[in-house]
Amino acid sequence: MSPEAMGDFVITLAAHLGVGRLHAVGPDVGTSALLFAAARKPTLFESVVVGDGATSPELAGAGLKELIESAAGAFASAEGGDIGAGFVTQSAAMKTPAAVLEDYRLSSAGRRFEEAAQYVRAYPRDLPRLKALLPSIETPVLVLAGRNDPIVPPPNGQLLADLLPHCRHTLLDRGHLIWEDAGEAYSAHLAQWVQKEYRSV
Repeated sequence: MSPEAMGDFVITLAAHLGVGRLHAVGPDVGTSALLFAAARKPTLFESVVVGDGATSPELAGAGLKELIESAAGAFASAEGGDIGAGFVTQSAAMKTPAAVLEDYRLSSAGRRFEEAAQYVRAYPRDLPRLKALLPSIETPVLVLAGRNDPIVPPPNGQLLADLLPHCRHTLLDRGHLIWEDAGEAYSAHLAQWVQKEYRSV
């Protein structure tokens, strides 16, 4: 449960599935995992789409900083499903459909939120390592993020735009959950990117 380890898992999963080349989309916590994977195995990725994922602990919003700095076991006795569903309800700009909200609840149920929190607790160790690797990543990267994201503010994406050699940084007028709150715009940008735009970055 860390960005660097999850990057290795992505590479292993692609090999297990027999995938030799792919466009990868990983918003939020997928940002750091996919960038680690692209640094480790550049031949696997035709392009990468990330965004709304922390790139430096210092650039995280206040709520995320609290989670990063939380002690191991801090949520062990809490019902993780309530925390996960509450996060989505507070973060979404539009009403989340009941079935989607239930999926979020179940994915964090019981101790799962505590276990998942280990991922962001690893940021102080892993994100500086990733920052050092960014200038060496030759894969075209689209950073697609929310202009009004209070959890992972835009400077996180700007850091990627400043350090990645082949990067486009696009902000949509929504908050953190842009793949849901700005679904049509998000999917339109993805389609344009994989069809042609990534080749010119």
